[in-house]
Amino acid sequence: MKNLLMVGAGSMSEALVRGWIDSGIAPTDITMTNRSDRERLYALKDELGVQIVEEENVNDYEIVVLAMQPDGVIPYVEANTWETPLLISVAAHIEPHQLEAASGLPAVCAMPNTPVAYRSGMTGLWFGPETDETDRAKATALFERVGRTAVTDAKSMSAFMAAAGCSPAFFYEIVGAMTPVLTEAGFDQDTARQIVAQAMKGSAELLSHESRETDELIADVAAPGGPTDRGVGVLRKRDLADVMASALRESAKEDHESIEKA
Repeated sequence: MKNLLMVGAGSMSEALVRGWIDSGIAPTDITMTNRSDRERLYALKDELGVQIVEEENVNDYEIVVLAMQPDGVIPYVEANTWETPLLISVAAHIEPHQLEAASGLPAVCAMPNTPVAYRSGMTGLWFGPETDETDRAKATALFERVGRTAVTDAKSMSAFMAAAGCSPAFFYEIVGAMTPVLTEAGFDQDTARQIVAQAMKGSAELLSHESRETDELIADVAAPGGPTDRGVGVLRKRDLADVMASALRESAKEDHESIEKA
């Protein structure tokens, strides 16, 4: 049996495939198909070395990943007869019980973010009621090749989607606000952006290995009355905590409303 079929060739599909290949999965073990843009499909084949098919038999594969637009997921599942693969959807606002009802197979809904292309992603895994330990381990292992995973469910998925999927835009907003200070000091735009990005990257790496509260981590670099302490004081005076929490709650609310309508 072939390893993995990716149905869809959009930006998330490409990011996942790039990450999986970088993790050591052979390009020839990944097959991609795409109904709407054959030119892109052939371009990815030439660039990444993956297999492509125009007409697929889903039961030839161990894992089938559905990465088309959300409104096409259930019709695609209903149009096929499912016998063997583990079914995974990476489309937003689809629930695993819907996939299981349409296919008769165990299913997982995964919500990765685009840093999976660089194996620095965060993926939420919502396991269907029909999945067993083997299915869950298989899905977890696949997505941990391209970053970290967290188990989600109907209650927590909207907050996860906001935190992992929406917040990168918040971070880019912060970078965009900080870089002009550096360009005004004489750095070119690219260097200014890399200075801030590297500081963010290092801080994220430290956070991923630390269990201490964020206030303790701030205290490590913010000597009383020093430049860091003064800067943090500005953020607190202007209530950055409320701004960021409100932005995240707003994004989570939109996702929750969309899930309820699906």
